[in-house]
Amino acid sequence: MYSNEKKGFSILDIIVKIILFGLFILILVWLFNKKVPNMTPFYSNVFRENIKYMQEAAESYFTDDKMPKEIGGEVKMTLSEMIEKKIILPFVDKNGNSCDLYNSYVSITKQEDESFRLKTNLECGEEKDYTIKILGCHTYCKDNNCEKTCRIEQIISYQYRKLVTTTSTKYSCPSGYTLKGKDCYKTVLTDSKSAEVITTETKTYTEDALAKVTSGTKTELEPIATYNKSYVDKITGTTKSYTDKITGTTKSYTDKITSTTKSYTEKVTSTTKSYTDKITTTTKSYTDKITTKNPDKTTCTETTKKVPYDCNCTTKTVNFKDVVVCSTCYKNVTTETCTTTPGATTYSCPSGYTKEGSGSSLKCYKNVTSYSCPSGYTKEGSGSSLKCYKNVTSYSCPSGYTKEGSGSSLKCYKNVTSYSCPSGYTKEGSGSSLKCYKNVTSYSCPSGYTKEGSGSSLKCYKYVATYSCPSGYTKEGSGSSLKCYKYVISYSCPTGTDYKEGSGTSLKCYDVKEGTIEYYCADKSYTLKGDKCVKTVKEQSTKLECDDGYKLEGKVCNKYKTDKENAKGTKVTNKSYKYTWSTNPSLAGWEKTGKTKVTEGKEICE
Repeated sequence: MYSNEKKGFSILDIIVKIILFGLFILILVWLFNKKVPNMTPFYSNVFRENIKYMQEAAESYFTDDKMPKEIGGEVKMTLSEMIEKKIILPFVDKNGNSCDLYNSYVSITKQEDESFRLKTNLECGEEKDYTIKILGCHTYCKDNNCEKTCRIEQIISYQYRKLVTTTSTKYSCPSGYTLKGKDCYKTVLTDSKSAEVITTETKTYTEDALAKVTSGTKTELEPIATYNKSYVDKITGTTKSYTDKITGTTKSYTDKITSTTKSYTEKVTSTTKSYTDKITTTTKSYTDKITTKNPDKTTCTETTKKVPYDCNCTTKTVNFKDVVVCSTCYKNVTTETCTTTPGATTYSCPSGYTKEGSGSSLKCYKNVTSYSCPSGYTKEGSGSSLKCYKNVTSYSCPSGYTKEGSGSSLKCYKNVTSYSCPSGYTKEGSGSSLKCYKNVTSYSCPSGYTKEGSGSSLKCYKYVATYSCPSGYTKEGSGSSLKCYKYVISYSCPTGTDYKEGSGTSLKCYDVKEGTIEYYCADKSYTLKGDKCVKTVKEQSTKLECDDGYKLEGKVCNKYKTDKENAKGTKVTNKSYKYTWSTNPSLAGWEKTGKTKVTEGKEICE
């Protein structure tokens, strides 16, 4: 019979499926929360295999007809050319990206000893490294006759560090002071006054008096013209005198970027005897006890017990808390128990035997030792001289290589270090001697000049007293010795002149015969003295002048004093790491940082 009922999902089926799906999600979460294995060795191995791949392809390609012929000659082929020639297939780096097709290359150089130096350089993203191989006895050698194989010695240096504590004194000054050495200095303005000095001078002006003839005959004479320098005070001012700033370019260095890659080699395998302790078995050998009838006697028994007590206590800091940590020591405490036993039969053991039980149940025995080897070990010798061993294969690394893993999974590598500069910096030198710098321009002022502005906008000036002449005057000398003059024509009368009229270009000279001359002053402020008109006046002049101890700044005299105070000294303790390199695998008092560098030593031919 057939049923007509439709088959479908029951509620129970749905619940079961939801539970199973939830368990699946939990398992996935648990798996992703597990620690991801360290993939660094795998990534390093990818780079190492790629460079080895290029090297082997180059060895196969460069036959005699493709080798350089002259000493120092070189043939080179980029990774792009190798792929194009189908010498190798394209490969990628650890991130799945193509390696640099043009900066990655192989080159062969012919050396002075007729050998060839094969260099394989590979650049994949941030990973850059190269290998050197001296080609030995094969078709690369002249006439297929090689007597030795040469290699470049690789010297491994380890970086060490140790914590160094230094104590120094840091000096500081109060606000407004400048620190110089261990002292603080501050320049203070103590007085300021005008540099303008007003001088009052009494000057006497004399002019020729005017004359008139009251009788007689007068004859006009030719005046004498004389050229003279007429001096006047120079104009004194203070201005800023600018000069070119001093421009200097210095190299600003920074740390180079150091990267280390692992270069692997085959491990060394050896078989040695591995000894273990023999099995020692002790059995009891019994004999008859000695029976003796004894009189009544008192028997005392001493019992010694080991009692623990705290000793060698020290205080240690654990999780920033002081904790007292003690060792456990033991001391022997003896107690005595006495019992009176009526005379009875006593039992004892012969000399050399140990008691087991007491009274009539006493047994006497001595230990007999036998020796054997554990299962799987081989006997060597017998008795107490028996030794047990089995052959064990051990694995080690060649000198200069570091262990990775253990046992049959042991790998041997040495670190190869490459050096580069951060973006924007220029290389100086190469290898471990590489330095990275960029040019920094600094600006300063010559001694005695004051700064105005900063950086490329810096200007340098000092106050300079300037001297000039009023308009229309000619300079004589320079600087503070400057004099200002202009030529003035003066007119005088010749000998024989009895009187004169006017002055300057209007001067007229007369000779009077048989007459009378009267003198007078045209300017009533003058006084007639003989044939001269005289006037005395007081005049004021202004000049810039400072007393000793003052500094002329513009039209002001300023006086300064320098305050000095002892700088405040604060002891500062600095902890920093001191670094060094050494070829020794260990260095007393130093700890390894984990960084290594490989440098090329001498060429070794064997």
